[in-house]
Amino acid sequence: MFNSFPYDEWSETVTDFWTFGGANSTGTYILTVLGCILMVASIIGFFVLEKRKLEAQAAALRASGAFGAPIPEPPSTG
Repeated sequence: MFNSFPYDEWSETVTDFWTFGGANSTGTYILTVLGCILMVASIIGFFVLEKRKLEAQAAALRASGAFGAPIPEPPSTG
């Protein structure tokens, strides 16, 4: 099997490598907070979108008489 790991062992110096700073740095906390904010915003956006689609579908079903409402008579042409 081909081993592409460039080190002989997995040490603490390898695990501490992080683009925005070391472990427990300000960059780590900022990215964590931004990730949580983005997750909550996307969940809220999902629910708003689905509610809008559900209300549109319910209005279409009401207009078609699917809920047992009487169907209005079409206007006479003559």
